[in-house]
Amino acid sequence: MAAGIMLAAHAELETGTLTHPAGRAKFEIIRAAVRRWPDWLQSLAEIAGMEPPSLRRGTIVLDNPNVSDFDASNFDAILKGLEDDDAPFERLDPADIDGYRPRPHLRASRAVRIDDGGAADAFEVMNLLDQTATRLGVRRVDARVESIADSVIHLEDGRSLRPEVTVIACGAASDSLIQGIPELTGRVPRVLHGTGVGLRCRMSDSSTIPAGILRTPNRGAGLGVYYVPSSDGRFYLGATNVVSMIPREHPRLGSLHLVLQSAMDEISPELRHAECRTVAGHRPISEDGHALLGATSVPGLWIATGTRRDGVTAAPEIATRLVNELLGDGDGLPEAFRPERRPVSTLDREAGIELAVRSRVIGPRSLDASISGRRLEDTVRRQVERLYDRAGLSSGVPAELLDAYADGHLHAEDLVPPSFSQ
Repeated sequence: MAAGIMLAAHAELETGTLTHPAGRAKFEIIRAAVRRWPDWLQSLAEIAGMEPPSLRRGTIVLDNPNVSDFDASNFDAILKGLEDDDAPFERLDPADIDGYRPRPHLRASRAVRIDDGGAADAFEVMNLLDQTATRLGVRRVDARVESIADSVIHLEDGRSLRPEVTVIACGAASDSLIQGIPELTGRVPRVLHGTGVGLRCRMSDSSTIPAGILRTPNRGAGLGVYYVPSSDGRFYLGATNVVSMIPREHPRLGSLHLVLQSAMDEISPELRHAECRTVAGHRPISEDGHALLGATSVPGLWIATGTRRDGVTAAPEIATRLVNELLGDGDGLPEAFRPERRPVSTLDREAGIELAVRSRVIGPRSLDASISGRRLEDTVRRQVERLYDRAGLSSGVPAELLDAYADGHLHAEDLVPPSFSQ
């Protein structure tokens, strides 16, 4: 319910995404899902007997090199992906974007409108799913699961369920269930909580704010700025990512500050007039950053989680492929994401360090690199190198997971080095 539900495939590309089998598999699933969404919503609406949620089409991606070193290179990766796929897009002059009024020194240098992208309202989608499930006669059990053992689901209230097939697909909360199954101990990568903070806002006069979806490329560690308007002056702002082994139910002050400052500095100061409420959710991030999708060695037990920031977008395609495998018909889930595997590194140590450094020095800067800026980067680099040493990492890890490795929650010896990843 905290998701912005941006239907983005090419806009999620980063430098190096397509150089590894897992990255290519992830992109292909998301790309297929984005294409599936309109018909999927329509088919659900026909079952539910209601109008489908409206999809806002088109996403503008902004390249802002004066905030992040990630923007230019990841923007180039997005452009290349669009061109290679012959996908519809349009290059824009940032000065021509309606309602886009950033601080002068933080104006984007380039922009592109991706026609296939878009967004859906989370509340409307969840209501549609709920109504569809009712029409299909889906039985809901209002209880929390305590454990799964010998194909039996044990509930906290003392009841138990004996299904033919069980799919563990409860996001970041999946980890405690998976780790409690003796047959899977040490065989499935851990799933951590990536807490994202956003704001649902409304302006009484929406004529002064952008009418279209605006976002930056990904900025390492799951960061980036995005603005998703809906209707009646409502819009969504996001987002942040703080990774922990346990859920953080309330947003950090620093996370809220980051969203607010980024939105008003990089999109428009007019947003300060909006009335807002905070939303927080937990992205499921596996210990190598890749999804866990498919059957396990336990008969009748399947897993679908670890999707990081792409779970809602990819849901229709993941669900379809999972059902295909259950029925033994059609395209299945990628081998790269099989749940029982050692965590895979896709970076060498130096590339991982560089990624972490760049993730930690994101922020507005002047057009000319200052001595203080270089000193800050040198200081951060020494800190990151110490964390890598403390964790015993000889391979690179996703930037948002570095602290978990350094604190001993995750273990470097479990990683498959990049040279053996395929």
